[in-house]
Amino acid sequence: MALTTAQLIGTPVNASERDLDEAVEIGKKATGASSAIAYGRVVFLTGSSGLWAIATTGSTGRMGVVPKLAPINVDADTTLQVVAAPRAEIYVESLGAIKPGQQLLPATGGKVIATTGQGFAVYKGHYGEGSGLGNDPTDGASGEAVRIELSGDVI
Repeated sequence: MALTTAQLIGTPVNASERDLDEAVEIGKKATGASSAIAYGRVVFLTGSSGLWAIATTGSTGRMGVVPKLAPINVDADTTLQVVAAPRAEIYVESLGAIKPGQQLLPATGGKVIATTGQGFAVYKGHYGEGSGLGNDPTDGASGEAVRIELSGDVI
């Protein structure tokens, strides 16, 4: 059964301690109208306030992704869960063409785009790809759920 983009984004790749315990941290976020951040969106830690906010093109700092794990934050919540540990893998939505192994940057709406420079994550493929010889990752396209591996690098 093929999974849709909506079903995959925000899902940690490995149901292990690595991606479900060690890689998840609790952070602070702004509260108020429309302050909930949807799962699967890239977020960044704002240096001036110490709050996680949805990342967009040009965002810099420490990056992470809101996982599809209960409880999902709502407007009134002051905290949220973030997958931010190096080597953690999670599904996010792409906003352009991506080649396997390319570095990624945040883009509009907490999605990802490819870069030729330093990014915060690496594109690893789609669901079920890259798991062995003869199962190479394929190019990603805009609007797809793509598997990324966080680098831990601050951009």
